[in-house]
Amino acid sequence: MTERIWRGPTLEVIGLGLAGEALSAEARHALDTAELVIGAPRHFEALERLGLTVPRRAYFPSPFSALWSLLAKHADQCIALLASGDPLFYGLGGHLRKHLDPEQLRFYPAVSSIQAAFARLGQPWQDAEVVSLHGRPLSSLRACLKVNRWYAALTDARSHPAAIAGELLAAGFTDSTVWVAEDLGTHDERVSSHPANQLSASTDTFSLLNVVIFKTLGAGGVLPEFPGIADTAFSTDSDEAGKGLLTKREVRLCALSLIEPRAADIGWDIGAGCGGIAVEWARWNAYGQVHALEYHPERLRHLSTNREHFGVVKNLHIHEGRAPEALTELPAPTVIFVGGGGRDLATILEACWSQLPSGGRLIATAVTEEARVALHSFAQAIPVPTEDEWIQLAVSRGDYLAGQRLLRPHLPVLLFKRIKP
Repeated sequence: MTERIWRGPTLEVIGLGLAGEALSAEARHALDTAELVIGAPRHFEALERLGLTVPRRAYFPSPFSALWSLLAKHADQCIALLASGDPLFYGLGGHLRKHLDPEQLRFYPAVSSIQAAFARLGQPWQDAEVVSLHGRPLSSLRACLKVNRWYAALTDARSHPAAIAGELLAAGFTDSTVWVAEDLGTHDERVSSHPANQLSASTDTFSLLNVVIFKTLGAGGVLPEFPGIADTAFSTDSDEAGKGLLTKREVRLCALSLIEPRAADIGWDIGAGCGGIAVEWARWNAYGQVHALEYHPERLRHLSTNREHFGVVKNLHIHEGRAPEALTELPAPTVIFVGGGGRDLATILEACWSQLPSGGRLIATAVTEEARVALHSFAQAIPVPTEDEWIQLAVSRGDYLAGQRLLRPHLPVLLFKRIKP
């Protein structure tokens, strides 16, 4: 159940399609019977082009959060809200649904700009991935780029077509073509195609009302497309990449399998170091949130660098502080990974366990003998009816000695998992 902050009649949310696209009979009826119509200037201009007049109008306020105060002033009236395209596709509908129940809203969708742009190209779009960069960092695009895939991007002034082309080149997709669809449905409509390597260096300007479509072509391989990111791909607190305080790939893969990332998860990574676990966790679970806690200034800097490099800026949140004191500042978790803790590991495990709800997962690792003792003591002190998981990884990696190959062993790592009954 969402927060009920509207108790008036059902709100009618009308999507306006491309200029010249007539409203459906149902949408027209909702508009005609509304006692107040709220929209942006461009929405009312679109209605005027259709020959429709709206005498009872109001404009969306700035800041947008003031919309609820505006609605409250007219709580006894039938209100229609105007939106662009499909209100439930990266639009007004998503904002409204965060606060209102479905029965408080009625939607009238129209053709979206994304749908229209693919139609102009004559390209099926059921397999395309749509990315909204509007009001979001351009680097968030990196989190979803994979080779031989179609994408559509909703843009803003910072994520303009040339900047998107630059991201494609940086990711190794140098053979990509970028289509820019501007002012769709108006007299100024234009759809143009550009090789990514030319567009990235171009100084051409485009209408702010644009949609960018591209297919990733080229060698790629700069950004990972499957779990198990190479250690050397991370920035770490060591002169040699991948050699700093970073959970190594083999341990990372095993830990992620125990974490079992799920949509809507709220995860903690306690003692995140340079971010090996946190980054992979956030990258492969775009619909979950990961909160990484670290206190060391140098490691925090590398953690932030890795967050930006791998594009997980939307769902990886960095917190500076020490456990267990800083745990009270984090949102309630559904799953916790404890990769650090040092001498405080026993206290941290108890604090984390108390924060988990029923069904919550606790995963921890230990390398030193003291940490191993803390894990075993925790498991014995707080018994549960289900069986814990214990895994020890002893990994050896290829190296050379006197010009001859050998397998050099790394310190064995103990992994522990418990589900809260």
